[in-house]
Amino acid sequence: MHRILIAEDHTGMRQALRSLFTQYGDWEVCGDVADGKQAVDAAVQLQPDLVLLDYGMPNKNGIEAASEIKQKLPETPIVIFTLNKTRQLDAMAQEVGVRAVVGKEEGFTELLHTVDKEVSN
Repeated sequence: MHRILIAEDHTGMRQALRSLFTQYGDWEVCGDVADGKQAVDAAVQLQPDLVLLDYGMPNKNGIEAASEIKQKLPETPIVIFTLNKTRQLDAMAQEVGVRAVVGKEEGFTELLHTVDKEVSN
């Protein structure tokens, strides 16, 4: 069983992600938070197997949160799930150690595939 931390500022999407991973056999949602600062704090406290971050969050965007998480937990894979997927975001994410950026328009199936792949690496 893999433990995932979800950071997403929109309540409906956060609940949908929690439900998705709860129903998906190999995952346990160890926490879900609504902003980037909470994501950093929860990652340090909960030590998840993977952190899933939205890019556009209050109190630290996904890149800022990812950078801090990587400093504190360098081995923890991070995936960004965002409406704002661009080449520039991909480059910034790679620079701070994010393993993958998945656009929300790519859907939950692609997200599950990416998350599984990142934990297997």
